[in-house]
Amino acid sequence: MSESPFAVRLGTNYCPQDNEILEIQSFIQVPLARLKRLDEQIAELQKSIDELTKERDTVGDYVQAHKALLTPIRRIPLEILQEIFVACLPTHRNCVMSAKEAPVLLGHICSSWRALSLSTPRLWASLHIAEPVRMPHSLDSLYLTLHARRAEIANTWLARSGQCPLSLSFQGGGSDEDHPIPQDESPRWTKDVLLRTLLPFTSRWRRLSLTASSSAELSVLRGLTGADVPLLKTLEVVLQSPRPWRPFTLLSGPQITELALTGDVDSDPRHLPLRWEFLTSLSIIGSHWNTAVCLTNDTALEILSRCPRLRTCHLLLNGGLASQLPENSGRSRSILELPILHSLELQSFNAPAFGPGGIFGSLSLPGLRHLVLHSRMDDARVALNFPFLVVSPQLESFESNFQVFNEQSVLDFIYALPPTIQRLRFFGFPPPGVFNDDTLRALTPTSDGLHVGCPALQELSLANCVNLSDAGLLNFITARMANQPATLRCVDIQFGREQQLDIRPQIQSYMDGGLQVSTTYPPPSNWKLSPWRGLPDDPEWIITGL
Repeated sequence: MSESPFAVRLGTNYCPQDNEILEIQSFIQVPLARLKRLDEQIAELQKSIDELTKERDTVGDYVQAHKALLTPIRRIPLEILQEIFVACLPTHRNCVMSAKEAPVLLGHICSSWRALSLSTPRLWASLHIAEPVRMPHSLDSLYLTLHARRAEIANTWLARSGQCPLSLSFQGGGSDEDHPIPQDESPRWTKDVLLRTLLPFTSRWRRLSLTASSSAELSVLRGLTGADVPLLKTLEVVLQSPRPWRPFTLLSGPQITELALTGDVDSDPRHLPLRWEFLTSLSIIGSHWNTAVCLTNDTALEILSRCPRLRTCHLLLNGGLASQLPENSGRSRSILELPILHSLELQSFNAPAFGPGGIFGSLSLPGLRHLVLHSRMDDARVALNFPFLVVSPQLESFESNFQVFNEQSVLDFIYALPPTIQRLRFFGFPPPGVFNDDTLRALTPTSDGLHVGCPALQELSLANCVNLSDAGLLNFITARMANQPATLRCVDIQFGREQQLDIRPQIQSYMDGGLQVSTTYPPPSNWKLSPWRGLPDDPEWIITGL
């Protein structure tokens, strides 16, 4: 293209004169003609490309259809393919009634896979049943139809499980007391239609989890006895209601080794018809709104004494100890030893459950590896009873909310922990003085390497820290990483204040070497005075009450 006489004007806001307009129009006639010829050539080439693309797609589809016959999955023996199918099942929960779940999804691939999935009972041996929730203004006919449909699917699903032991979970849809179904609409309909679907399979129940808003939702199970559930090993019952519930006689099942009860029981937990001596896992969590029915320390100790095989335990205590002995009584309380208890989690409505005269003064836990404590009373912080730690030489992890401690007891506790501790986690909201720089200094190695708490510490997690400084955290990390061998692997600190110091540059080399560090701070305040304040078109003015 030739040099434009208007080159210096191009790309500017210059406004041409009338004679220049005619000159410009005349000048661009040649490039306009060239542009038209280029567009025509491009169109011809694009037509050829489109034809070639269409032919390529046809040939490609033809080749891929033949290649599909050569895929290795077609030649895998059916027994191995079945194992692959089973490996697709979720491991942290039961299957749900969804086309996205493995038992159904795999059957949608092809007819041969469908036949194989239907002939693999293990695919259908777990099921989660969620009862439909009836809204106050929902159509009763639609609700009944959905209920019946899910019952039909559940029955079909479980019928495909052959003779496999079953893992089942049930989530109730809530009580219909406030919005009952008119009996003239469905005189034969009952609220427990979904649970009744499970009754023909009781002899194959292996794991059963039940969650309901009231015990009335589970009343259909009251007729079952231990003889009806010969394979049941794991039972979980969660009652989301302030009303106590009467335990089921199926608790006497001969194979039950894992039990979790959440909600108020209308009788002493010690009277549950359990084979306590066979339990390896036990969780009894009363309601958080009724301390009267929680376990006392004495009751908890008696229950624990019946469970010599217990490995994991989670209890909610109210701290009461009828046989609490005065310190100067001269009498000693008997010590209960649980040699194979591996994990213990205790919640308490008041800290005395963990303090002097509390439950730990009566326990010996030589095999304990994991300990979790949680107190719900902010104003009842007392010194934690430490002697049990002396006879727990294998303790590896400890978790607690800050309310269990006061400023001095948290330091004493850290120094009392056995040297095997690898993980420490404190959650909740620390009171003033609890877990500050002095506390972290107890975990920080010194130049002489003496008097450091938890020398094998690998993970530290703290929440809502307001008393801990960034400089103190930096000193802890650098001292731990300089100490050889460096055991620290992960530090997770959530601050309840603004950042004081960016410690990342000083610890970046450690992070590059594999140390995981997470420090989070509250977002900075974005409050500002709007110049539109007081005007009706203020963009931040929220009109309410309209």
